[in-house]
Amino acid sequence: MKKRILFIGIGAMGGAVLRGCLTSGAMTDADVVGVVNTKVHAKALTEELGIPVSAELNDVDSADVIVLGVKPQILQSSVLAQLSKVKKDCLIISMAAGIPLGTLEGAVPQAIWYRIMPNMPAAIGGGFVAVTVGTKGNDCLTAWVTNLLNSLGESAVVSEADLERLGALAGAGPGYAFVIMDALADAGVRIGLTRRLALRAAIQTLYGAGLMAIKTEQHPAVLRDQVTSPGGTTIAGIAAMEKGGLRSALHDGVVACYQRAQELGKKEN
Repeated sequence: MKKRILFIGIGAMGGAVLRGCLTSGAMTDADVVGVVNTKVHAKALTEELGIPVSAELNDVDSADVIVLGVKPQILQSSVLAQLSKVKKDCLIISMAAGIPLGTLEGAVPQAIWYRIMPNMPAAIGGGFVAVTVGTKGNDCLTAWVTNLLNSLGESAVVSEADLERLGALAGAGPGYAFVIMDALADAGVRIGLTRRLALRAAIQTLYGAGLMAIKTEQHPAVLRDQVTSPGGTTIAGIAAMEKGGLRSALHDGVVACYQRAQELGKKEN
C-alpha cells in the first residue's frame, strides 16, 4: 500500500529535499502531494515536479507522512495548529531550525515526530542530513526515514543538541564553500586567469578534494601533507592563508552561525 506523503513548504530547503527524493526515485512508491503559500508557486511546482501541489492545506488527516519545510515562525504561528487533526501515529518530519522536539510533540502529541537538518546539495544527491528521533520513534521508522534521506547523500542519526550543531556546520556549510570557491576564483583572476577558467578550476578543485577525502577515508591533514613538499609552493600558499586567519575565520563563522541559531530558537520558543 502506498504511503500518502504531504510536503508542506517547498522553498529552498524543502524544495531541495523534495527534488532529491523525487530525482533519486526514493518516493516512487508513495503518493506525494505538496502545499505552498501561493497559487502561482503551486502551479509552477506542479508543472516542474509532476506532482499535485496546492496553495491550501487540506486533508492532513489522510496523510501517513508529513514533511515540514516551512520556516520556524510560520510553523509555530499557523501550521502546527492545522496539524492537530493528523491521525494517530502519523509520521511528521520537521526541518524547522530551533524548534525542539518537546515543543513539537506537545503541540501534536498523537504524531510520531522526527527532526532533520538537511543542506542544499540534497537536491542533487550530495547532501548531508542530520536526523533526531522523537520520543515515540522506533527502529523500524528510523530505518525508513534514514533510507529515504540516504537517497539525498548521507544521513546520520544524532542527538538533538548535535543536530543544532550540525546545522551550523553542514546545514550552512554549502554557503561557506561557495564563498571559498568565489574567493579562489578571484585570486585566479588576480594572477591573470580569465574569470570563467578560474571559476571552473576552483569549483572542480574543491569538488575533487572533497571526493578524495571521501574515497580515501584519510584525514584532511594527511592528504594536505601529501601535496605540501618541503620548501614548496603549496606550503607557501597555505602559510600565507594561515597568517591571514583562514582557519580561525572558519572557526568563528561556524560558531557565529550556531550562536545565531540559538538566539532565534529562543525567540521562537
